Amino acid sequence: MFNRLARPPAAAAIAAPLPLVLRDSLLTGFAAEALVVPPKPAALGMLLRGEANDAAAQQIAATLFVVVGRDHEAALLHDCALATRRKARALAPLVGAPLDTVDAAGLLHRAGEACALRALAHAEAGTQVRLDAPSRAELCAQHQGQFTEQLIRDWELPPPVAEVLRTWRQFRATVSLAAAVVYYAHLLASHELHPEFFAPGLLRSVGAELGIDPIHLAAIA
Repeated sequence: MFNRLARPPAAAAIAAPLPLVLRDSLLTGFAAEALVVPPKPAALGMLLRGEANDAAAQQIAATLFVVVGRDHEAALLHDCALATRRKARALAPLVGAPLDTVDAAGLLHRAGEACALRALAHAEAGTQVRLDAPSRAELCAQHQGQFTEQLIRDWELPPPVAEVLRTWRQFRATVSLAAAVVYYAHLLASHELHPEFFAPGLLRSVGAELGIDPIHLAAIA
């Protein structure tokens, strides 16, 4: 589960069992919310007004999705965030979803995971131990909710955006059309970025569920 980084041999044995030390250190890192939820960027206001300002979106993405020590994983989240925002903006008018909500929520939909990843990187730097990929994914998924809530509070996100960030993965249990748009925008973005993981027919399936002609989806895919 854990892969230790190369380092000089320790002069003395670790007093406590290594898994316990790691667990306590990682929990400390995940509790350090002030270190992992960045300050609210000035560009957020433009995004919340639904303005098609790609430079503002890039600035916000650069604030959230840069994680020293976990650069590769953070870059994947960064690219997914920007692509999902773009798809969500294109989908919104086709189904009548509020553009300002899906604009912000599309960009921020995985911000909790990015903050969890930053917390993990902080903990790893303190322990000189690095989680393997499955353990990292499991831990970040487990804790992304708490950082999503912290981001909602610290950035004072409006209730419609906050609702989408909380529910886009389970949007069918809600009445939020914006959450459905972000969910399907995420699928389309993931398909664009990583087509090797998807079976043929995604556009047809998404079109059927949203009541959109797949031809229109192909135009934004």
